[in-house]
This record gives sequence, C-alpha cells and structure tokens, in this order.
Amino acid sequence: MSIYDELEKLKRLLDEGAISQDEYEREKARILASPYGVSSAGWDLGIDEKAFVTLMHASQFLSSFIAPLIMWLLFREKSRLVDEAGKNILNFELSYLIYCLAMCITCIAMVLLPAVAIMMIVFIVIAMIKAINGENWIYPFSIRFLK
Repeated sequence: MSIYDELEKLKRLLDEGAISQDEYEREKARILASPYGVSSAGWDLGIDEKAFVTLMHASQFLSSFIAPLIMWLLFREKSRLVDEAGKNILNFELSYLIYCLAMCITCIAMVLLPAVAIMMIVFIVIAMIKAINGENWIYPFSIRFLK
C-alpha cells in the first residue's frame, strides 16, 4: 500500500468519524515520517522492518547472497525498505564477485584479496548500523545491476 493510499484511508476514517482529529494527526505524522513512505500496515512478520533489513545484511556473513536473495524475493512486495536493501545487497555481492574474479585472473589476488575481504566485512557492518537507524546505504564500489 502506497503512502497516498494510507493517507486517503486515514482521511476517510476521519470523515466517517471513526477516528478523532488527534488520532488523525498522529497517524498522518507517523506515515509521513516513515523513511521510505512505507507504513508498517502490511508488515506482519512480528519483527520491525529495520530489524529485518539488518538481518538481511548480517545474513551475508553466513551465506553470501543466498539468504539475502531469498529474504528479498519473499518480502520485497511488503516493504520498500526491504526492496531497496535487497537490491543493494545483491548489487554489492555481484560487484565484489566480479572484482575478485578479475583479481584472480590477473594474478593480483594474493596481494589484494585480503584487503577486499576486510573491506567487505567493514561495509557489511556499516550497512547493518545504517539499517538499524532506518537508513538505506549503498555499498561503496557497487555496480548498480538492479535499480
């Protein structure tokens, strides 16, 4: 449900007298303050969207792109925050896979691969921190395959 649908539904409830003016103003402020204009009305997982996105980033430590891909495919329709994070994660994983393959082909992997591995760990931790704060963070040096 888009932000406009949410606001329209809220206005209708006010006009019908189902909610008070104070309730209307409070809910309107909550909807407009949402980082991506997404309300949690369709989010029914029992976990906050920010926490879910943080888990998506953290799952890269266990399974590279497999777990984030599955999480993204299952829940991208429910939350724009999840959709954006999933695309960023997949762009990051694909980009760095290409970079690592290029390093192996050019025989510079022995020198640069440890530095790239440390960078990847640091970038994932930064993305987790940003996700906890409700921010969408694009990984550095990522090629935008999915937009």
